[in-house]
Order: sequence, then structure tokens, then C-alpha cells
Amino acid sequence: MGITIKRRSSVGLLAICCGVLSTMIAVEVVGGYLSLEGMPIVYSLLGLSAVGTLVANWFSGTPSWKYVLLYGALTFGSSIIVLIYLFSLTSA
Repeated sequence: MGITIKRRSSVGLLAICCGVLSTMIAVEVVGGYLSLEGMPIVYSLLGLSAVGTLVANWFSGTPSWKYVLLYGALTFGSSIIVLIYLFSLTSA
């Protein structure tokens, strides 16, 4: 049984929010409090995005790889876009 359109869109929005939140946590915690820069920020970003994908898939309620890939693309895509935006704010 498939999930409804309303639940699918809600979980898609949750995946996007998890991606944005994972970037903010990676930059603030790893980059700010731990004073690490470079690849540790990227690794924490990818790890937190993977957790966000699993959370979104858990809330969807369907054990389908198609939805895991969809939510993963939404989570990782939104996190990379926010990271590029934050990097463009710097003068690097």
C-alpha cells in the first residue's frame, strides 16, 4: 500500500528541513565550537544528512528503496545548497 500525497509531501518537507538543519549543525558545532574546518565539516554534513534521510524514511512508513532514494536526494541536495550559500557569504 502506497502512502498518500499529503503524507508524502509532508515527509518531503521534513527531508528538506533535515538537510538544512544538518548543514547548520555541522557548521555551527563542528566549525564553530570545535574549531575544525575543511573535510570534518563535510563529513559531519554527510553523516547528519544520512540521519535526516533515515528519519524521513521512518516517518514515511513505507519500506521502499524508491522513497529512500527520493528523500536522500532531497536531504543531501538541500544540505549542499545551503552549504554553497553559506560559503558564498564568506570572502574566500
